[in-house]
Amino acid sequence: MTRGTGVSRRVLLGGAGAGVLTAALGGCGADVRRLRVAAGDDGGIYAAFAALLAPRLEARVDGLDVEVAVTAGSVDNLRRLGRGESDVGLALADSVGDPGGAGVVALARTYENYLQLLVRADSSVRDVAGLRGRSVVLGAAGSGAAVSGAVLLEAAGLAAPAVDVRYAGLAESLRELDDGSVEAVLWSGGIPTPAIAALDDTRPLRMLDLGDWAEPMAEVSGYPYRARRAPDVAYAAAGTATIGVPNLLLARPDLADDLAAAVVETLARDAAALVPSSARGVQYLAPPSMIQTGSVPLHPGAAAAYRRLHG
Repeated sequence: MTRGTGVSRRVLLGGAGAGVLTAALGGCGADVRRLRVAAGDDGGIYAAFAALLAPRLEARVDGLDVEVAVTAGSVDNLRRLGRGESDVGLALADSVGDPGGAGVVALARTYENYLQLLVRADSSVRDVAGLRGRSVVLGAAGSGAAVSGAVLLEAAGLAAPAVDVRYAGLAESLRELDDGSVEAVLWSGGIPTPAIAALDDTRPLRMLDLGDWAEPMAEVSGYPYRARRAPDVAYAAAGTATIGVPNLLLARPDLADDLAAAVVETLARDAAALVPSSARGVQYLAPPSMIQTGSVPLHPGAAAAYRRLHG
């Protein structure tokens, strides 16, 4: 086929326990190249961001076929990169220290996730301490929320068995919060997250203030957590503070230099079109901010692209 004959998208369930969203701009034959992107929970900000990025990468690189995998999140993505199952993946910066993250390199810092500790509006729980003896879902096993949530509970002196910790994806977590099966759900993503806002329309929710926990969490983990003011949305009262954690777009070290550069150039040049509607607040899609990847070194192809873009 000839490139440019149209865009096809399909969701394939199964495989290695995850769905795969494939974005293909026509183009098949000997010159087709594949880029496998590990994203996140279906309905979350990672999947939304990757779905925006995929067709723009394909438009920039002739013969490129981008596959976006729906995954459990940050830790799952790091492990997929380590096992060679993905070429590029998203992860929260505080998850990169997981053993599965060894050997990855960075393409960019992209935007910031907000920790959202949610209870029903009619819940008697008013703060983190009120979770003692209650059940809380810390996101899916293998997610960045599970990593950050474990740190939060330890900082608050609420590590299991003080709290009944459970793990589930966003859709299941919200179902359990709605029917009262769990007292609280921790989610890491943009504010508002569409699925959370949708539940709030029918079952009013309340986001607990986490601002005072940034420093205790940093003492526990060594990661420099920062308190952030949550964007004003229906389920977060005015002035609610939360904790922001930057997202990194990571890659295997053996990713081809030209593909790493194409990702950087796409992020920088198409920035306005690559921010999901739920990613309010801080986003870093400009070269001076994108290169701030902390202790994770830049991929050589990405570094060369930044020099061309910004000097």
